[in-house]
Formats: sequence, structure tokens, C-alpha cells
Amino acid sequence: MRRLAWAAGAFSAAIIAANYLPAGGWLLPSAAVLLLFGLALATLRRRWLRAAVISCIAAALGLGCFALHAQTHTIPAKSIDKETRFFTATVMEYPVVHEGYIRVELRVRTDVTPPLRCIFYDRSGATADAEPGDRLSGEARFTAADTRYGRSYSAYHAQDIYLQANASEGVTLEKTSGFRLSAFAAKMNRALTDQVAQLFPEDVSGFFLALMLGEKGELYRDDAMYTALNRSGIMHIVAVSGMHVAFLVGLLQLLLGNNRRSALLGITLVWLFVAVTGGSPSAVRAAFMQTTLLLAPILRRENDPPTSLFTALAVLLLFNPRAAASVSLQLSFASVSGLLLFSRHLFEALHPRRAQGLLRILLSYLAGNAAASFSALVFAIPLIAIYFNSIPLLSPLTNILVLWCVPICFGGAYLACGISFLLPWLGSALALLVSWPARYLLAAAGLIAKIPFASLYLSDRLMPYWLALTYILLLSALIGKRRRRGRWLVPALVSLLTLCIALLAARVYYASGTGFITALDVGQGQSLAVFSGDSTVVVDCGNINSTENAGEITGDFLLGCGRRRVDVLLLTHLHTDHADGVLRLMELIPVRCILMPPDVGEEDSLYGPICASADRHGTTLVYVSEDGVLEAGTIRMELYAPGEAGRADKRCLTTKISLGDYDMLVTGDIDAAAERELLSGHEIEDVELLIVGHHGSRYSSCRELLSSIGADTAIISVGYNSYGHPTEETLERLDTYGYTVYRTDLDGRIEIRVA
Repeated sequence: MRRLAWAAGAFSAAIIAANYLPAGGWLLPSAAVLLLFGLALATLRRRWLRAAVISCIAAALGLGCFALHAQTHTIPAKSIDKETRFFTATVMEYPVVHEGYIRVELRVRTDVTPPLRCIFYDRSGATADAEPGDRLSGEARFTAADTRYGRSYSAYHAQDIYLQANASEGVTLEKTSGFRLSAFAAKMNRALTDQVAQLFPEDVSGFFLALMLGEKGELYRDDAMYTALNRSGIMHIVAVSGMHVAFLVGLLQLLLGNNRRSALLGITLVWLFVAVTGGSPSAVRAAFMQTTLLLAPILRRENDPPTSLFTALAVLLLFNPRAAASVSLQLSFASVSGLLLFSRHLFEALHPRRAQGLLRILLSYLAGNAAASFSALVFAIPLIAIYFNSIPLLSPLTNILVLWCVPICFGGAYLACGISFLLPWLGSALALLVSWPARYLLAAAGLIAKIPFASLYLSDRLMPYWLALTYILLLSALIGKRRRRGRWLVPALVSLLTLCIALLAARVYYASGTGFITALDVGQGQSLAVFSGDSTVVVDCGNINSTENAGEITGDFLLGCGRRRVDVLLLTHLHTDHADGVLRLMELIPVRCILMPPDVGEEDSLYGPICASADRHGTTLVYVSEDGVLEAGTIRMELYAPGEAGRADKRCLTTKISLGDYDMLVTGDIDAAAERELLSGHEIEDVELLIVGHHGSRYSSCRELLSSIGADTAIISVGYNSYGHPTEETLERLDTYGYTVYRTDLDGRIEIRVA
């Protein structure tokens, strides 16, 4: 069995390396060298060289597999990038209707490409009634799915998706009949989704959709729920993985007993569950390992978890080598590796030996839960820090409090849905009953999330160094010669001490001097943070054309800098790119006061949700209808109410923010006419920093403004967009008047320290 582990491990390692090393013609030559080297070692006929021989040959096969996949998938997709082609396709999923377009996943074939999975954006409306298995044909403009919003993007390839397509006319839908396994799984998913929405109350239906099916759309739209689960460190319970597969098999064995029949039925049910939930890499890994576990006693073979783990990874990467870049796959394998290596030893160290009765049961549960939680995090924490810019410090505590009710929620929800198809009244009653454990779970996660330092954020530049030091200390304790029970105490205390020093240093640094002005890189949008002493002001919080939420970026930054509240959140206007992150920000950090223009109302889609969130959090809303001055500690804000000039939809609340003698002017999206009106009614001089209006649009930052305010530094908050921002015309005007220009799309986060 361990030879299989060596082969699978080397095969997978080669594919992972091919994913992350620079592309080029090195794959096949490297595979040939490894193969020849392995064969040369084999001729020596030394038993101790077998592992090396197996590893070299398997690694060569891995590189060859990656190269072959590129020839059959990524290269054909690139060959029609930005081209319009006639296509035929099979509908893979139910369409999702958005305002102005329909999104649907297809398996597409063109005259020069083999069948490839594609995300199709239909603006003709032809796919509104499409179902999985239906046929589609027409002309569309294709783009390769290796970029998103102008940046390299690997998540689509990890999901086996290689093309994106847009069509506005000429698309024909053909209804089909007959059985297709993929269509059956998609229809089962839709039936369960509809049943969950019908059975469960609105406050928990999004949670159950994520828990049962991995459908997180509703959860992501519920900022309070998402923040509670994420900040408390238990988002893993709604990522379909080994825990869910174990629950499913456990429920089946509870009903049928632990026997050959339940094992075979369990294997069938597990793979059906994987198909219905979309076949994510983490789910496939879990199903493979559970299958080997169930088959081992039937085949009279001993189950070897490391071999199962490596073999599952190799099988996944054999079918899609690009899945190595999947975040869920990496986290899944990291967690399981930690559990296999450390959980048993840690449980033995924590297991109560002298307790009796109920106390022993309780302490055993706590020991087992703590051992599993810490073990799963050992290898997962670096990945979480890299991908999510945070470390869930209190995740083990949350697990202890809530994991006991997760199988109740999971099993109870599936039972409720199943029973409701036969006895609707009984299914509804069971769903209402199961909703209460879910409410407890969400309430507990929400309380943990509100604890200071529940998560640590890597926007504090000292956090990566602290994390590296912690792992060095733990590794030294692990490999050290002294095997006393207390050998972990000194590394833990040193790690805790350095963490306290790092957190204190961040707080002291950002409270020093006159203050700080930071333009956050939120993509195409704007979010500015101003610090002075303990006071914090945020101007705008929104973005578009981004995979990240501006509120999360801003909230993580503020918390990482040791800020525990926002004194004033000024919204220049309620357009999406300036305000759609507000709801997430308010869940992450308390906001005392929100300033907004006076003419907002129900026609602004964000107005109602912001008002509701402000009411729930006790945030004061202030509508600025006339000029005035507001002070937050030593931060002085001169507020200019929107004027009458310029386009009505671009009228914004503008402000001059002063940190001592240093002034910053923020004009939102006002155009040149409004800028001239602003200058005619106010004396705005001796400004040091200009936040360039409307992300560098040609219609803003007029010559009169640039020449009169006296600034010498300009920041353009901009990201991927189709408007051409910032325009060459605006950049030339800024250069003519001697401005030093910084751009968030080129320079990332821009920080100015006012001494």
C-alpha cells in the first residue's frame, strides 16, 4: 500500500509544481529526464532505491499528464480567446437570472475546440427556460477563463471551466428528453434547493442551503451570517467535505446498522451526494477516502489513511490537473493531513484519565474536539492566512461550542426534506424543529465573532513574522530531544508574548504622529481610511468588477491596524462602487455615524439596506444638506453639500479632511461643472492631497480645480474597468499641473503618514 502512496504522492507533487512554476516548454523535457533517471535507478536493483524509482517515474507521468491536459484544454481555449465563433453546447446547470443577463454553465464545442466547460452570459433571454441536458447553438464571443477583472484567475480552471462566452442574439435553445446522469444530479440539486427554501424559515434557509448542498450564494448575501461564520472560524462547516460525508454515512448506519449492505449503500449514497452538490474537489476527496474506508472490511484489506489520501489526490489531478489550484482542495487536504498526523497524539495528551461517569464523557468530548480542531489547523492556517488574509484565532473554541449540533442540523435537514415529499406537514414540523439548533449555532458564532481578536488580520505587517516565528518554535519543540509533557509550554508562551507585542506595536504605530491617510486597493471603487490618535474616519466603501468585497478589505485593514471602531463613515454618494461594502464593514467593526447626501432615497438600491443595518447596529445617520464642519478627535472635516451644477446622478457630498496642517480633498464622482461650482462658492486652497474625482474620468479633475487648490500629490482609486479610467486626458492634465500621481491599480494600497 505504501508504494501506492509514494507513486500517488510524487505524481501529485509534480502536477502541483507544474501549476505554480512559470509556464514554458520545460514540462516534457523534465518528464523525460525524470523517467530516464528512474529507469536508471531501477537497473541498480537495490531495494532501498524502490521508493526513489517509483517517485521519479510517477513524477514524470504527472508532468506528462499536465502537458497533455494543456494541449487538450487550456491551449484550445486560448486559441479562440476574444473571437466570435459558432458553437453547439449542452446545458450543464440551471440558469441563474440576473438583471440584464442570464448566466448558465455549458459544455461547449466549436469548430476548433473539443468539448469544454464554459460560463455563458446570455443577453438574448433564450436560455431563461433552459434545463440541464438541453441543447444550445448560435454565435458567441469567447474569452479564455484564465483571467477575471483583468487579473490572473485560477479558480475557473480548478473547477474544470476553460471558457467564458457572451451572446446577445442568435441563440437557439433545443429541448431534449432522456436520462443523463449529470442532468439528473442538477435536477436533484434544484429540487432540494426549492424544498429548503419552502421548508425552512428565512433567517436560516441560507445556512441550510450551504450546509446541505454547498450553495453559498444566499449566505454570502447575508453579511451578518457570513461575517459571524468567517470571523469565528467555522466557515468549514458549510464547505462540503469529509465531515458531511461522514455525517451521511453515520446517519445511514444509524438507520440500517453497520453491515455490508449499509456499506455498499453508503458508497452509492456518498457519490450521489457528491454529484448533487456539484462535485467540488474537497467533496470528491472525502468520497474517495470514505469509499476506501467502507470497502476495506468487505475486501478484507486494511485501510491505510495516508495511502487513501494521496491516491484520492492523484485521481483528482489525473482528471483535472488544474484542480491543484483549488483553495477548497488545498484546505481539505491540509486539514486531513493534520488530523492524520496529530489528532491521535494530541487526544492522548488531553484525554482525562482519572475522571469517571458523565464528567469523563464531557471531558473526552472536549479533548477530542480540541484535538481535532488544533490538528486540522496545523497545516491549514498558513493557507488561510495567504488566501483570506486572516487567522481565525478562536476557531477551536467555536468548534467546541457548535460542532455537536452540526450533525443534528445536517441529518435533520435531509430527513425533513425527504419526509416532506411524502408527508409535507411532518417535514415542515421537523424543519421548524431543526431550525433551532441552527439558530443556536449562528448565535454562538456571532458572539464569538464579536470578541476582540477573534481573528487576526495580516494587514498588520508584523503578523506574517509572528506566524512564521510560531511555526519555527512549534517545529523545534516537535523535533527536539526533550520529550517532557511541558515541552510545548515555552513555545506557546513565547508565541503569545510576541503576538501581544505585535498587536500593541500596530496600535501604537497608527496612533502616533499627526495621522495617516490610506487609499485602499478595492479595485474599481473607492475606500479611504483616515487615522489620528484613536479617531478613525472612512470615506466611501465600495467596489465593482472585483472578487473581493470592499467592506471586508476595509474592515480587515482597520482591525489589523488596531482600530476598534469607525467614528465617521462619509459616503459621497450611494453608487455601488462607493457604497456596496458598507453592510459588510458594519458587521466587522462598529460605525458610530454615517454621513450621506440629502437627496438619497428609495431609488438608491443600497439606501434601504444601509438604513436597516444602521438601525440594527445603533449607527446614527446624518444627511448633509448644507455646508458645515465636523470634528472626530483631531480629524477636521469641512463638508460641502451637493450643488446644483453638473449631472444629477453625479451630485456628491464632497469634503476637505485636515490632519493638522495637512489637507486632503475628496470630490467623489462630481464632474467639471460641479467642480467649478464648488470652487466658486468656497475658498479651497493649500490642499496637499487630491483624491482624483470619478476614478480618473475625463469629465472630472478640471483645469480650474487642479490649478487652484495647490495640491502636489494625487491618488487615483481605480481598478479593472471598461470605461478607460483613468483616461490619458486626465493623466496629462495632472502631469501639466505638476502632480505626483499614485494609482491603486498599479501601486496597491497607498499610505501617507502625516508627521
